[in-house]
Amino acid sequence: MDTVKWSDLPKELWPIIGKFLHSRIDVLRFRSVCSIWRSSRPPFQRPPPPPSLPLKFSPAGAGDPKNQGLLFQSTTYRMESLTDDDRCCSSLSKPWLMKLEEDPNSGEMRLLHPVTNFPLWYSPSSTSKVFNLLEFRLVELRKSYGLKFGKNNVSLKSVHKLVVMPCNHLGFGDECVMFMLYNEGKLGFVRFGDEKLTHVDEQNSHYDDIIVYKDQCYVVDKWGTISWVSSALQVIQFAPPLCGFGGQKHLVECCDDLYVVDQYFEKVSYHHERGMLRYQGRDLDNELIFGHHHNSRSEADAVDFRVYKLDQEWGKWVNVRNLGDQVFILSDDVSFSVSAREFAGVKGNCIFFVEQKRDYSRVFNLEDGRIRNLAAWCSSQMVQPPSTWLGLD
Repeated sequence: MDTVKWSDLPKELWPIIGKFLHSRIDVLRFRSVCSIWRSSRPPFQRPPPPPSLPLKFSPAGAGDPKNQGLLFQSTTYRMESLTDDDRCCSSLSKPWLMKLEEDPNSGEMRLLHPVTNFPLWYSPSSTSKVFNLLEFRLVELRKSYGLKFGKNNVSLKSVHKLVVMPCNHLGFGDECVMFMLYNEGKLGFVRFGDEKLTHVDEQNSHYDDIIVYKDQCYVVDKWGTISWVSSALQVIQFAPPLCGFGGQKHLVECCDDLYVVDQYFEKVSYHHERGMLRYQGRDLDNELIFGHHHNSRSEADAVDFRVYKLDQEWGKWVNVRNLGDQVFILSDDVSFSVSAREFAGVKGNCIFFVEQKRDYSRVFNLEDGRIRNLAAWCSSQMVQPPSTWLGLD
């Protein structure tokens, strides 16, 4: 088959192609190529921000508009510099991961570290004050979400993780819906406009992680049992209990399969009974505890990881001792996998994670079972900014 240069394609095709671009970055890059492309696709129209979530925070802050939760969306990209300036050094031309967070009010983008979610800022010694996304090749890998206070963009610590389901999911029409893990293990459901959370599973308040897998909401509890949520908001068991003895279960999708990463922690003294939170004698099943963040895992160092793959055909767990070229990334708002082959000089068969006790990134190597600081790891350039004009805030 003969190939045709993009510049020789019929002009009638470009408006059709432009209709399939749905992100602001893709539209911007498309329109910047030439005048013909620019005229075939109108500028990106940022959709109106989703309404704030007037969820009840207890005990303080209820009814205060400044304490309403705003939904922030982050997108993780694989990025590669296209400019000659960075190509003068081979290490700076290698692909790396970058996370961009969008402010729902202003539409401004903020750079985040892909593992720790720490903000990245321009170094005072930088000669460039503009971060031009047109100078990079971007491949979108994963979207994630978080709830923050509208008054100061501070994350709601009582919400541990949330996922946003597509419109028309579960028969709710055009309304977006969210599932979240809150108050140390409860599973909640909320639609935009709701003033109160719906506690989905009152029989289980020990959920560890949540993920959207094949357009369905899946959760895993502390025993390693994976379940999915039906259209009637019923939690249906999908996999047998893993019975892993770690302190935190993470759900990771890799090559269309579902994995559970079991994270083990050092022993700490802990007198708070998880999942039995009360305030002034009231059960807080449907309320977010204002400013609450107490978890034994945040007080302990990770000491080991075990990885298990779900054999969906036989309904059993397979102990995984080698991830091959895959790298698992366990961040607070999303867990995902990438192939080391897409990042030059990066070694696979490892897990990147956040040490909650010290708030920095570390890496677990499945080959030797050791945990190291990610900054000292041979593959750290995969999550490090490529230029000296970027640093951690």
